[in-house]
Amino acid sequence: MNWLTSRCAPLVAFAALALTGCDTGTALNVDLPDTTGISTQYLDLPVTSGTVRLAPVQSLKTDRFLIGRLNDNVAGVTEARAYFNVLNGAVADSLPSKFTAPVLDSVVVVLGFDKVNGSTTPVQYDVYQLANPLDDRQVYDAGTSTPLGALLGQNLTSRLDRTQVQTVTAAIAATAANPAVPAVTTIAPDPTVRLILQRTTAAAGQPAVSSAFFTNFFQQLQQANFTQAKFTSLLKGLAITPSASHNTNILSFGQNGVPRLVVYFHSTGTTSNVLKHFYPIYFGPVSAYLSSGTSSARDPRYYTQIINTLPPALQALATRPGFVASGDLNNTSYAQEGTGLGTRIAFTGLAALAAKPGLTINRAELRVPVKPFSNALFTNPTRLYALEVNTANEVLQRIVNYTAVDRVVQADGTPQVGAGFPAYSLLVDGTSSQPYYSIPVTSYLQAYLTNKLDTTPDALVLVPSLRSYGNLTSNTLTLDRAAIDAAKITLRVYYSQR
Repeated sequence: MNWLTSRCAPLVAFAALALTGCDTGTALNVDLPDTTGISTQYLDLPVTSGTVRLAPVQSLKTDRFLIGRLNDNVAGVTEARAYFNVLNGAVADSLPSKFTAPVLDSVVVVLGFDKVNGSTTPVQYDVYQLANPLDDRQVYDAGTSTPLGALLGQNLTSRLDRTQVQTVTAAIAATAANPAVPAVTTIAPDPTVRLILQRTTAAAGQPAVSSAFFTNFFQQLQQANFTQAKFTSLLKGLAITPSASHNTNILSFGQNGVPRLVVYFHSTGTTSNVLKHFYPIYFGPVSAYLSSGTSSARDPRYYTQIINTLPPALQALATRPGFVASGDLNNTSYAQEGTGLGTRIAFTGLAALAAKPGLTINRAELRVPVKPFSNALFTNPTRLYALEVNTANEVLQRIVNYTAVDRVVQADGTPQVGAGFPAYSLLVDGTSSQPYYSIPVTSYLQAYLTNKLDTTPDALVLVPSLRSYGNLTSNTLTLDRAAIDAAKITLRVYYSQR
């Protein structure tokens, strides 16, 4: 006979009898006959809501920069301008001074875009030099204006429907046994904006473009003693803005190829053949392309200025305390990156909930439905966060490790007076007719009801991204916008009562 079976079975049986004899089902968290029953249910509490505007919007060294101007019936006229310090990305051997009889061919701004907000009609931009480089010690955000220097190009147009030939299968050379196999190619989109600042000679259907600035710039590049200091004195930085007549789209740049200013030139080789060269100047988020693993902190400084001319329905948001009730916008509120629009909500009915006897909150979530078919112009934001604000719509802050950070609703199971673990919701049922966001707020609601939030906020504001404070830095910049079905926003609470 097995020793474990023969010696231990009586002990196990005795322990089981002792257990059932000494403890009730409730003490064991098991609902047995003759114990107190527990009911579980949920309650949808309505909230009051409206649209507010949080400023400033952080746009310094984000993952993208925006350029363009667009008029829409919600946010009015939105204009985006981009400002850059520049990086001499060329090695010494690419300097025109290293070649025999260099001749300038053209100067082109090359920008790869990844999103078009608005129509795909050609863009029309102006390019300026900065009056002074962006200061490493100054704070820049979407509300900052930077002085412009000389105009380098005006009303520069570029199509958005360019295509390129891509090789699907490489060609195979002929062998003694097999004939050659030609390459297989396909036509693919080329999402690139090219702005011609200088063109020495006219091409087919393309006139010559003169530029006194770049003619002098190229002459300086031919000097044997050309230095980085000389480069900085010649080109202090760049600004790219929409032209006065451009109002059809805003493009997002920086995630599709390295932004650069390219000087194309040619020289004469040792056998009198013409050699073609280029001298690149980089700007924007370039570290991911130029050096694998390099931190974006090493990128030359850049930021996007966003100018928003509000329509009459949102004029109250011209000042920070401004508030537009959802009822005044057909039961709609907004949350948009870039412009700072957010949906302010205030809880109702919490006192009645807290008064329920034997209350235990099992789960709580903010359910935020998006109005059906409302994202034709702007994509719905990827996420929504919840910020605590006061009556003036100022984001509340707390000190964490000697650093002031915004008070963001923290994830369930983490301290609500901490930082670093913000609660958020991805878009749920994104392909359905009415997708929604569901922000988990179980731990937050428990802290709220028991007065463990430092101070009780006046409201929460739902936003698509976080400002740069402490380790809650958000590095994204888009114009993604959600039109929220404000009448259906609820605080859903799953609770139990004994």
